[in-house]
Amino acid sequence: MLFSFKQKSQDFIVIEELPRELSWQGDAFYVFFEKRNMTTMEVVQHLCARFKISRLTVGIAGLKDKRAITRQRVSIYNKALKKLGGERAFTEWVAEVAKVLKTGRHHIPLNLGTPIHNTFHIRLRAQRKLGLQEKEQAKANIEDLFAHGYPNAFGDQRFGIEWANRKKGKDILEGKSSIKEKKEITFKLQALASKFFNEYVNLRAKDNFALLDGDILQRTIKGEIDYGVYRKKLDVFLPFKIDTESKDFFVYPQQLSSEEIPYDAKSMVVTGPLLGENLLLARANSDAWKFEESFLKERKLSEKSLKAFADNHVWGLRRPLRVLPTKTSVNYQDDDLLIHFTLPSGAYASILIEMMMRKVEG
Repeated sequence: MLFSFKQKSQDFIVIEELPRELSWQGDAFYVFFEKRNMTTMEVVQHLCARFKISRLTVGIAGLKDKRAITRQRVSIYNKALKKLGGERAFTEWVAEVAKVLKTGRHHIPLNLGTPIHNTFHIRLRAQRKLGLQEKEQAKANIEDLFAHGYPNAFGDQRFGIEWANRKKGKDILEGKSSIKEKKEITFKLQALASKFFNEYVNLRAKDNFALLDGDILQRTIKGEIDYGVYRKKLDVFLPFKIDTESKDFFVYPQQLSSEEIPYDAKSMVVTGPLLGENLLLARANSDAWKFEESFLKERKLSEKSLKAFADNHVWGLRRPLRVLPTKTSVNYQDDDLLIHFTLPSGAYASILIEMMMRKVEG
């Protein structure tokens, strides 16, 4: 074994980045803090216990690792803040368990749907003195991984201990669950949808995510996201609109643009279906549609079998199948590897790090 990971909390530093700067005014009070060797929920639970408030009163944009140094934010609305004693009281109670870096305000609070990015600073500690060729090969392998991206699968933490979340989601789908709390039902169904998405990712990864005619691509230009259909013969991206008034469980691209935009691997990425109501599928009779239809049929997933998703308004999404890290760098400090990268919202660093560790071992 050439390297080990996370011998110390400072070997794994995560910094949450908001999609835009705070407005510094508005009804939501923000605290940016640094925690060490604590989970995000431990910080939130501390605040909830102190102020005797609901978990939903405190806004967060994501859960961060425990055995790490992480910098992230919590938010709370003015109405609740006043009942708790104001900004100072709230900040002081965050400071009891974490280091407060700064505070601010914005017109909307944080939530788990806030499209944050996370920047990672990782140290892989060498287990012995490395030769020049070993160092060059390990560095090149990680740079190659960054250049080609990695499968955008959901990490194990999505599924709970012994896969309990997705198992309970299956029970809900089959009408065998006694869970009544709506938010818990939604979360379990989302875990089940994540399981099927991982299966879809693994199937497409076998072909190294080769594009199919009719694939739905996500394009990011200057931070803005739109979607289009891939036409393989022309190697182009055709933006489209969807029927936002549709009451159907499955919906399909409408009004394809006549503008043929050349396919660009740097700004466009193929997506797959994350189960839910109003799920966007590829256009009928395209190669991508045939693949997605086959995938659903083999798992006996239909509008009828997925009724629980519609009943609980769990929305379908198109999720990128592959993640391309940005702002990457790979350097050495003596024999230790120092690795930096940024991941988009929803991407799991645990998947990338697992692949990274395999890569550095050759």
